[in-house]
Amino acid sequence: MDTRPTLTPEDFEERATYVDSGWWLTGEGLIHTPSVMNIPGWNLYGHSGNAQLTEAQRVLMMWSDLVGQVANGGFEQFISNYTETLALAHRLIAKLEWPELFERFDPAFREQAGDPANPQPVDLSPWGWEADEPGAHRAHMLDSLARHKTRWRPWARRREMALYDQLSDTILQTLYNMAVSNGEIQPVEKHQVEYEPPPCVAAEAFDTWFYLDSTRQESRHYVGSYIRAHRDQLCRIDG
Repeated sequence: MDTRPTLTPEDFEERATYVDSGWWLTGEGLIHTPSVMNIPGWNLYGHSGNAQLTEAQRVLMMWSDLVGQVANGGFEQFISNYTETLALAHRLIAKLEWPELFERFDPAFREQAGDPANPQPVDLSPWGWEADEPGAHRAHMLDSLARHKTRWRPWARRREMALYDQLSDTILQTLYNMAVSNGEIQPVEKHQVEYEPPPCVAAEAFDTWFYLDSTRQESRHYVGSYIRAHRDQLCRIDG
C-alpha cells in the first residue's frame, strides 16, 4: 500500500514549510493525511502498520514526537515514554543530518539510555528494599504478626503467615497497628535511603538548547532541507 499522499507542488511546499507560531518545523502536514492515518497502527512503532510507512515518514513522525515530548516535559520525559523504541528513535533522529541537534541529542541519549544499539534507560528508583515500599512493608507485617502469634510454637509460624497473607492490605495494616500500639510488636526503624539521582547534565543541556528561539529557527532550515531532499518518500506530485 502506498502511504504517500498525492499533492500538487504548491501543496507540498505549503506543508513542507508550515510552522505553528512559537513551534518547531515538524512537517506534520505530510504525515497527518488520510493515506497515512487510515492505516491501522500507523502511529505505533513496531506495529506492522507503522512499518508500511516510508523511512522519511517515520523520521518526521519521530522528530515530531521528540518535539512534543521535550516541549512538554524535557528530554528525560522522551526517554521515559519511548522506552520500547529508543534504538529506532536514535537511528531516525540521526537521519535529519542536523549537526547541532545530534551533537546534543547523542550525549543526552547515551547519558539517559546507554548504548544506542541496546538502550537501557537509567533506573530512577532508589536501591534497597525501601524502593519497593508496599511489598517490603507487607512482608514485614506478615513476619511480625506471625512471629508474635507463634512465639511459643515456632513450628506453626509458616502456617500462621499463610493465614495472614490471605488478608487484604487494609486489614493486615489494622492488625499490625493494633499490635504495635499494644506493645506486642516493635515497629521497624526505617532508614533513609541513600539515593543519588542519575546524571542529567547532558539531558538538561539538550533542553536548554532545544528551547532557544534560534533552535526553532534552525529547524526550518534543517528539517525543511530533509523534507525537500526526501520529497518522493513523502508524497506523490500531481502536476
